Amino acid sequence: MVVLGPYPLCPACREVNGGLVAARHPQVHVRAHGREACVDRGLAGLIVHLWAVCETRSCCEDDNGAAYVVPTPDTRAAAEELLTRLGLRVTTSAGILHFAVPPGFRLGDAEFVRRALARPPAGEVRWRVGESGRFETG
Repeated sequence: MVVLGPYPLCPACREVNGGLVAARHPQVHVRAHGREACVDRGLAGLIVHLWAVCETRSCCEDDNGAAYVVPTPDTRAAAEELLTRLGLRVTTSAGILHFAVPPGFRLGDAEFVRRALARPPAGEVRWRVGESGRFETG
C-alpha cells in the first residue's frame, strides 16, 4: 500500500494503480477518449484534452510550485505541443513535462481549457471579410 497524501483514490483506481491508495491533492475520476483514472482535481480539465492526443502515466497539480504531466515517451511531443498551445511554458526533465499554472488559469475546468485551446496563439491575427467587404481582424 502506498499513501502519498490524505486524498483517496476511488476503489477502481486503487485496484489498478500498483498499490497507491491516496494522493497529495484532491482526486476526481475522469473518463475521456477511452481512458479513465483518478487525477488531481486541479488538472482534470487539462487531462480530458490531453488524453485526446496522448497517453499519460501520472500528473500533479502542484509539485513545489509547478504542475507536471508524465506522458508516454511516444506521445510526449503531442502533449508538449498541446501545453504550448495553451500558452504554458513547458520544461522537460527525465520525460516529465513541468509547467507553471498562471493565476486564474483553471486547468481543472475542461470547458475553460477547451476555450483556451480555441483561441488563436498570442501574436496571431485572424482576418475576415466584414459586412463592408473590407478585411477586419477578429
